[in-house]
Amino acid sequence: MNKVDKRALKEANIIDVAERVFSNRGYENTKMEDIAFELGISKGTIYFYFNSKENLYMAITYRAYLKLIDLYEQVIENSKGENGLETVMKIMRSFMDFSEQYYIYSEAMLNYFSFVRQTGHGKELDKLTEGMRDSVYYQKLQEIQSTPIELTVNEIQRGIADGSIKKREKPQVIYLNAWALVIGFMKLNDTAVTNKQTIMKINVKDWKEYILKDARNMIKN
Repeated sequence: MNKVDKRALKEANIIDVAERVFSNRGYENTKMEDIAFELGISKGTIYFYFNSKENLYMAITYRAYLKLIDLYEQVIENSKGENGLETVMKIMRSFMDFSEQYYIYSEAMLNYFSFVRQTGHGKELDKLTEGMRDSVYYQKLQEIQSTPIELTVNEIQRGIADGSIKKREKPQVIYLNAWALVIGFMKLNDTAVTNKQTIMKINVKDWKEYILKDARNMIKN
């Protein structure tokens, strides 16, 4: 194993452990010392691989995006032969399943959305911490952050072309309307990790199916 492979393996191990610690403690309450303790290494060793807590959290967020993009591409590949509407609905379902299965990833992505919005898509440099300005993974994220949107919009365009989606709005508008339906699922589904109910005591499975049914009607007509 060469040095590059060894470094990548070490980074992946640190990210794995950091995911668990951030998930248990939350980002704000987690210190690099906490992650180092779980790894059984010094804090300095972590800083050798990740120069800041922000960069480490962006590495988790980057991993989340890669997993989501891979999931979308698999859905699209497995849906060949189906119309655009059906593929869009499968993408939406896969996203909601993803946010249930990987709560730490959905939380990281929500935090990233908020960060991007608050910093003018990262262009307002005075609002970036030094850790974010220097984060290699933040830079990587900027390169792929639009990919899930583009994949979904492409399928909406295909649905319009094949007649399965009859709305006259722009595909981007249809996407935003659909996104508005699932964003609440991400934000309010935190309690479902343990008891399968939301804070409103609604069964998560039933809620998900209701959202998807509503989304289908909204997108189709």
